Amino acid sequence: MSFNYAIKNILNELQISDDDRADYVNDAIAIQNYVIERLKSEDPTFRSAYDGLSLGGSYLDRVKLLTPDEFDLHMKLKFPFDVVPKKNENAFVLLYAPGGRNSRLVSDDGYIYREVLQGWLRGIFHKVFNSSLRLTCFGRTYTTKYTAGGYGCAHSIEARCGDRTISFDLVPAFEFHGSQWPLDVAPVPSQVRSQYSWFAIPQKKSGSNDDRTFMVCAPHWEREVMKGSYNLKNVLRLMKGLRDANDLPHLSSYMLKSVILQQLSNVNWQRDEALLLVEMWQQLVYHLRCGTLPFFLANGHNIFDRMGGSDLATCQINAIEILRKLKIYHMNDNGNGLRQLFN
Repeated sequence: MSFNYAIKNILNELQISDDDRADYVNDAIAIQNYVIERLKSEDPTFRSAYDGLSLGGSYLDRVKLLTPDEFDLHMKLKFPFDVVPKKNENAFVLLYAPGGRNSRLVSDDGYIYREVLQGWLRGIFHKVFNSSLRLTCFGRTYTTKYTAGGYGCAHSIEARCGDRTISFDLVPAFEFHGSQWPLDVAPVPSQVRSQYSWFAIPQKKSGSNDDRTFMVCAPHWEREVMKGSYNLKNVLRLMKGLRDANDLPHLSSYMLKSVILQQLSNVNWQRDEALLLVEMWQQLVYHLRCGTLPFFLANGHNIFDRMGGSDLATCQINAIEILRKLKIYHMNDNGNGLRQLFN
């Protein structure tokens, strides 16, 4: 089997079928709507502040593999007072809301603090999930539980029905217009910045004890700049498939996406996926060896800061070995060897 033929087969196997996508998405929408309604019924402040969900992650980019069973969602909050993003440094902002000082969510200095915000949300989730929730969607009964309480960014929920599990990461987010971007100009066309919003999410800054820091993210900006790049998304799918089939601990999908975003304008994405896969995996190895992976939207932030030292070392060693084999299999047109890397 040739290398290119194996690539095509692997991509076909990694794709989600339209039937599976619709089946899972319908259940997921019913579950998330039920949970949100329960949260709104438990807390009047949340009920008035809740401003909808915005899809993020691999599903937004349409590079989710195999089963559509994980959903990254920004849970938008809009309070009855102005929230102004103030530049901090690198990829971080502070949220200034002097008009909300009488609110329990804004401190005396006029800033929103992450732990105050997350503690408030955590309390509401615990009220809703004081025991497992059971709900029926299209004839399937799910047992739903709260699995992670926003001590990082996300409030995580898992819904299980037999051997089917659907998980949700709900990340609190403050939504802003592109004109409110407080950092250096992002490498995104002005039309995209004006058309789509960006978010500030409660993320701790590495090495800082400041509980006021929020990290910027703009998943719709990133989605738009990747559009029309021919084989880019297929290469990202292949990299995710390699990651899933090998021991690369805590190497997130966003890290793989960031490797590609760094090369976005440097690469001819019309070339075949085989060559591009080898090149992009080589870029991943380069960043792992350096121990740094720049954030696409803002200078000075290292995405690998989220990864522990031992995980980084393991990823570096194993990614180098995968690259060695990829090069050999590509040079020898060995599709069977390539398939072994994907298990």
